[in-house]
Amino acid sequence: MNFTRRQLSALLATSAALQLVHRRALAESVAAGDAEAAVDKLPDWSAVKLQLWKYNNPFVPSQWGEPKLGGYDWKAANAKIVDGALQLTVSEKASAQVVAGGKSDFSSARWEVDVTLPTMKPGLVAAPLWTFNDKAHEEIDFEFVGTKGLQLNVWANVDNQHKSIWLKWIQLGDLSGKRYRLGIEYEAGKRVAFLIDGKEAAVVTPADTLGGAFPNKPMKAYFDLWVAAGAVMDAGWAGKWEPMPASDKLVMTIHGYRRTDVDQ
Repeated sequence: MNFTRRQLSALLATSAALQLVHRRALAESVAAGDAEAAVDKLPDWSAVKLQLWKYNNPFVPSQWGEPKLGGYDWKAANAKIVDGALQLTVSEKASAQVVAGGKSDFSSARWEVDVTLPTMKPGLVAAPLWTFNDKAHEEIDFEFVGTKGLQLNVWANVDNQHKSIWLKWIQLGDLSGKRYRLGIEYEAGKRVAFLIDGKEAAVVTPADTLGGAFPNKPMKAYFDLWVAAGAVMDAGWAGKWEPMPASDKLVMTIHGYRRTDVDQ
């Protein structure tokens, strides 16, 4: 309540005013409780076992290379469960990724993570939550790009090409060490919503994209910390990556994760 000291004293002069104060205080208490419920604690990773190549497991660490990225390959050893949290590490010449395995493709879902970002540096890309259909090449991204800020991106198959159809930069600057609750709501062919700390940061529909192109296939969740190096990458996007000493590492911690259905 935004009362001055004088106004509050006047209100307290009558019992009717006391009742008004009580009702408003109760309403604020209920609203605060609702806000807490909206960002309740996500399940941690303590029951998860990461095993390379075990694609029927709920989650799988990635191990693969892309020569065009300057040799910064994805290594399963850089993804670990520590004290109930998923830790993804970038070390010199190694990135980290975990993929939802098993039957985890959904056409309607809400994916959520609770993440603490690593120390960001030019060329580092932290993607604590993104979704993808690897056959249709449709994609929805949260990407913290170098020291430039957070980029939201929606991709679709346009004329058999993987193209960005909607993009937005928000919270610009160096976001090192920040903690966020991030969420993606997806209804295939209809709607994408980006959620930050329980609030909608952006909603995208076919009406918002060039030509109405829009992802319409089931997707699964990915969790990624990687280096945008090599000739294929434009340094103007994430910045120029400078190699690290062999003993250094950058760690992103995903404290919790949940997937739920979206009411149609």
